[in-house]
Amino acid sequence: MNTAAQKTAPALQVDGIEAGYGAMPVLRGLTLNVQHGEIVGVLGANGMGKSTLMKTLAGVLPLHAGAIRADGVLLNPLPTHARARLGLSYVQQGRGILGGLSARENLRMAWSPGLRESEDAALERVLGLFPRLQRLLERKGAALSGGEQQLLALARALVSQPWLLLLDEPTEGIQPNVISEMAQTLVQLRAQQGLTILLTEQNLDFVLDCADRILMLEKGAIVKSFGAAELKSSPALDGLMGWGAARSTRTPNISAPIAAPPAPPAPPAQAPSQAPGRAPTTATTPVHKENTMALRRPNMEQLRALTRSLHMNLSDAELAQYLEQMEASFQAYDRVDALPDFVPEVKYARTPGHRPSADENKLNAWYVKTDIRGAETGPLKGRQVVLKDNIALAGVPMMNGASTLEGYVPAFDATVAQRVLDAGGTIIGKAHCEYFCLSGGSHTNATGPVHNPWRMGTIAGGSSSGCGALVGSGEISLAIGGDQGGSIRIPSAFSGCCGMKPTHGLVPYTGAMPIESTIDHLGPITGSVADNALLLEVLAGEDGLDPRQYSPKLSKYTDALSMGVEGLRIGILREGFGMPGETPGLGAKVRAAADQLARLGARVREVSVPMHMDGAAIWTPIALEGLQAQMMNGNGMGFNWRGLYDVSLMDRHAAWRTRADELSPSLKVSMFVGEWFIRNHGGRFNAKAQNLSRQLRATYDRSFDEVDLLLMPTLPMIARQIPTPGAPIAEIIARAFEMLANTASFDATGHPAMSLPCGLLDGLPVGVQLVGKHWDEFTIYRAAASLERAADWRTL
Repeated sequence: MNTAAQKTAPALQVDGIEAGYGAMPVLRGLTLNVQHGEIVGVLGANGMGKSTLMKTLAGVLPLHAGAIRADGVLLNPLPTHARARLGLSYVQQGRGILGGLSARENLRMAWSPGLRESEDAALERVLGLFPRLQRLLERKGAALSGGEQQLLALARALVSQPWLLLLDEPTEGIQPNVISEMAQTLVQLRAQQGLTILLTEQNLDFVLDCADRILMLEKGAIVKSFGAAELKSSPALDGLMGWGAARSTRTPNISAPIAAPPAPPAPPAQAPSQAPGRAPTTATTPVHKENTMALRRPNMEQLRALTRSLHMNLSDAELAQYLEQMEASFQAYDRVDALPDFVPEVKYARTPGHRPSADENKLNAWYVKTDIRGAETGPLKGRQVVLKDNIALAGVPMMNGASTLEGYVPAFDATVAQRVLDAGGTIIGKAHCEYFCLSGGSHTNATGPVHNPWRMGTIAGGSSSGCGALVGSGEISLAIGGDQGGSIRIPSAFSGCCGMKPTHGLVPYTGAMPIESTIDHLGPITGSVADNALLLEVLAGEDGLDPRQYSPKLSKYTDALSMGVEGLRIGILREGFGMPGETPGLGAKVRAAADQLARLGARVREVSVPMHMDGAAIWTPIALEGLQAQMMNGNGMGFNWRGLYDVSLMDRHAAWRTRADELSPSLKVSMFVGEWFIRNHGGRFNAKAQNLSRQLRATYDRSFDEVDLLLMPTLPMIARQIPTPGAPIAEIIARAFEMLANTASFDATGHPAMSLPCGLLDGLPVGVQLVGKHWDEFTIYRAAASLERAADWRTL
C-alpha cells in the first residue's frame, strides 16, 4: 500500500471535514495537514471542537463530509480498529483507563498478534520507555492517580507501535512543573521513534515546548497557523494568549522568547515486514520523567504561604505531615477530574449561527443569528424567540456582553431554551446584553452600545438591552431576558415593550449565567401582553436543577387576558412617584394609565409603603457583595447549592482575572464596593440586607391585604443619551444605575412585576409597572391586558 506516491504524501491530510454529535454539527469544513515527523498542536477554547476533531480522526465519530487520509490512505470508510492497524493510535481526553483492570491488563488490551511482536516483548518495550509503570502493573486503574493514568494511557497507545499519535488534551489536570517534562518526552519519542504527533491543547506553554506548528481552532474550523519561526516572536505569542484559546501555567511573561523545538527528523525508512507507514522500533530508551499526579499538589513553600494566608503559623515538620495527610483528598479530586461531567443532552439540530452584518444590525441589538427549530407541535409552533446572551444555547457562542468571555460556546441548552424548543418554537438568535449584565443602560456591551429603536443615540435600557431594542423595533415579538435589578423591566420601559419579571423561582434560571442567586430572574419581553402570558406559560415551572425554585405555583396565564378588571383593587404607590431625576410629565402619564383602569371598572386608590424608599438601598449590599462572591470570585457558579453547575463556563469565566482591566466601569465600581465590604466587614451588611429584604417583603405583602396590585412608574425617566466615547467614568456609571429606584426593590423581595408602555413623552416610551403578590402573575396579566386593549399607547 505504501506506494511511491504515498511516500511523498503528508502523514495526515484532512480536507474539509464536517462532523458532530447527532444532528448538532461541530466541525465545519476543517482542513489541516501534518507532515511526517512533525509535532503539530491545535489550540482552541472549550467548545471549539478539539475533542470532536480527535474522535473523528480516530473513527469514534462518523464523518459527515470531507476526507481524511493517513500517508495517502483514505480513512473515511475505515472503522477505528482498521485505522489502528494502519498505525494510528489515539489517547482520548480523560485518558480512558479501565478502572476495574490492572495497569498490566490495560496495556495488554492494546496488543494484537498482527503486530509481529510477542505480547511480552511489547510490554517490555513500553515499560522500557516508562519504567515508572513497572511497580504499578498489578494496581487497578481506578487506584492510580490521574498522572499515573495519563502515563499509562500514553504507554498503552505505544504498545501497537504506531507511527501517528493523536493526543487529546494530555496536560488536562497536570501540575505545571510536570507539563514541560511531558513535552520533553514527546519530543524524545518523536526523535527516537520517528513518531508523527497531532495534539489538541489549551496549555500554550506545553505546546510551545514541543510543537513545530500551532493551529488555531475556532468554531469548528482552523482559522490561523503559526510556524516555528513565528512562535519566537512576542506579538505571535501575545496573539495566541489574546485569542482566548490558550492558557499559561508559568510565572514568567508568556511573551518571553522561547526556543523552537528540535527540528523533526527525516521520515524513517519503511521496514518491509511492518504495516504501511509504521516506523521501525528502536531499542533506544528515552529518558522519561514521569508524571504521577493529575492535579497540582502544593510544595512546602506553597503550603506555607497558604497556611499563612489562613492566619496560621506552622513549623516545617507540621507542614510536612499535613502535606502527607492531604494526599488522600487529592486522590479523590483526581478521580473526580477523571470522571465525565453529567450535563443535559442536546435534543435539537442547530448550527452556530452567524454574526450579522452592520446593515442587518443597525441597533447593535443582535449578537448571533440562528435558526434552531424545535418540536413539530406545541403552543409556540411557528413562533420565533430570541434569547438574552447570558442564556446558554449549546453550540452557539455566548459572551454575556463581555470581552473576557467572547469565544465561549456552551455545551448544553438552558432550561428556558429547551422549553421553547419543546413547545415548537424556533430560536432565531442571541441578543446583546450589558457587560456581565451590570448596567440598566445600554452602553457597556464590549461590542458597542445598543440603540433605542425609538431614537438612535439614546439608551435602549439594560441589561437585556438587545431584547428590548429588537422587540421595541418590531423586528421580533418574543424574547427572554434576565432581571436582577430591573433588567427586564428597564429595557421594556425605555423601548416600549411588555416585560415580566416573574416571582423569584417561577422560571428556572438553570443554564443562564448568574449574578446572585437570590435576585436572579428570567422572564419574557414581548410586543404584546398576550404573547407575554403565552411565553410565561411555556417557561414557568420547576426543572429540578435550580435551587432558586421552591414549590412555584403556576396558573394558566392566557386565561387572564379576557377577564377584565371589574372590581380589581389597584393601589397607586405614593412613594413610587417623584423619585430623584424624574422626567417632568412622566408621573402624569402613569397616573393617566391608573385612571384608565378605573374607567374600566377597577377600584383605584392611592396607598403608601414608606419602606419602599429604602428598597434600592436594601438591594445594594445583596447585589454588590453577592455578585462579587458568586459571579466574580466564585467564577459564576459559587458554592453551597444543589443543581446543575456549568463547569465549562466556570473554567472560561475564571480567566477574567488575566484581563480585568477590560471590565466595564459599572462592573468595576460594583466589584470595588462589594469586595471592600466583604474584606472589611465580613459580609455582615449582605446578611443584614437579606434580613431586611424579608421585612421589606412583609411590608409589601401587608399592602396586598388592601389592594390586589401596586401601580407606579417603572422608571423615573425616559431614555437619555448614550454616553459618547471617552465620556467620564461618572457619566458612564450614572447612565448605568440612575433608573433603579422602582425596580430593584422587587428583585430583593421576589415579587412579580411587569412593565408595559403607557404613552410617549418627547417621542420616547413611558412604562407603567404593575406589582402583584408572590405567584400572582395572573392578576397582573388581567390588568395589563385590559390597559392594552383600552387604547393604543403610542397615541397617549
